[in-house]
Amino acid sequence: MTIGIIGAGKAGTTLGAYLCRNKIAVSGYYSRTYEHAVSAADFTETKAYYDIQSIVDASDTLFIATPDGEIAHVWDCIANYKLAGKVICHFSGSLSSYVFSGIEATGASGCSIHPMFAFSDKFKSYETFSTAYITMEGNEEAVQKMRQLFEGLGHKVCLVKAEDKMKYHAAAALASNYMIGLFQTSLNLLSECGFSEEDGRRLLEPLVRNNVNAMLECPTAEVLTGPVERNDTGTVQKHLNVLQGTNAEEIYRCIGKELLMIAKQKNPNQNYAMLNHLF
Repeated sequence: MTIGIIGAGKAGTTLGAYLCRNKIAVSGYYSRTYEHAVSAADFTETKAYYDIQSIVDASDTLFIATPDGEIAHVWDCIANYKLAGKVICHFSGSLSSYVFSGIEATGASGCSIHPMFAFSDKFKSYETFSTAYITMEGNEEAVQKMRQLFEGLGHKVCLVKAEDKMKYHAAAALASNYMIGLFQTSLNLLSECGFSEEDGRRLLEPLVRNNVNAMLECPTAEVLTGPVERNDTGTVQKHLNVLQGTNAEEIYRCIGKELLMIAKQKNPNQNYAMLNHLF
């Protein structure tokens, strides 16, 4: 297997460095900006290609590691080359392998691969990439080859249906980006109480760290505490009163409904009718 990587950003550079570190053959990089391909190729001690056809010809497997909006365009660029027997993969969390329109006619096989991983640093993320869970879907032959590759490197590989990719991606966004938004909402409320941002972070740190650690180790019903779980309608009503008319109120109500479902699971004998009415 010889892998060519199209896209030389954080994801592409990380993948190339990780594969090279594990003695997997990487032919090199192609990028719309040649200097980016050179940078990634120099870092991984591979080759930078001036044109896309050259990297297609030099590789039996192609990793498309571009932004989501570019994947279909890249596919359109390479679909007319000789692809018979090649594996074509992209690394979008939201797009499925359906983006490779008409791939069957080319003789290639395609799949989507998504590492559940934050590509935070172009030149350092490869050091911890071994911890990533990998999700795949697509043509059976392509999935089998890529699954063998990543499981051979020690990764847990999960399969997802093509039609579920967007829901899968939404779940990832809620657990990552939206948690940042929730944290910022808490900081904003503390700021309104007179706390500096630094003090707010320090105040929230033990709550955030302890809860995240507990959530990752135990079922959410075991972890849940607080006024919703205790069926403390008085406190919840007062929270809603002070948040009335703000974005924070909408967030509090939406997440409160989910917490209420968890609380009912934890305490099936509790009557949460009043809280349900409040939310």
